[in-house]
Amino acid sequence: MTNLPVNSPAQALVISPEALEVANQYLVSQNVQGTALELGYAPDQVSEILDRKEVRAYINSIFLDVGFNNRFRIRGVMDALIQKKLQEMDEAEIGSSKDIADLLALSHKMTMEHLDREIKLEQARNANKVQTQVNMQVNEFGGADTKYGSLISKLLGATT
Repeated sequence: MTNLPVNSPAQALVISPEALEVANQYLVSQNVQGTALELGYAPDQVSEILDRKEVRAYINSIFLDVGFNNRFRIRGVMDALIQKKLQEMDEAEIGSSKDIADLLALSHKMTMEHLDREIKLEQARNANKVQTQVNMQVNEFGGADTKYGSLISKLLGATT
């Protein structure tokens, strides 16, 4: 099993129930002191739990899946803004194409930044993978007419 966020529902995130409770309370309060007070833990105990790799991964995945941090929700809002601006321009029969161009440029910039982050994340994941290399050495005698062949002949002749 893995300790990182999962890509399919069939995989499970390994996290203790206590750590899950602390992580969920932290997501609600977004405060170590408030989390400690609510759960009756010491603040340093809460900090220690929140510093665990699997807890950080869980909090990050939840944070990026809800609200306007979700890339699909952001995309939907941008599309709605662009559609609304186009509709306003059509109804008023006046408007600046600069407004729509600015919105489209912002949308494109956000998409490119997101794709750049995904590429960097994938490169970081691939950098940690163990790469294997197979080296093969082929020793051919080559005959007595080559330098290598004459050297081998001399060496073999000296040992017999």
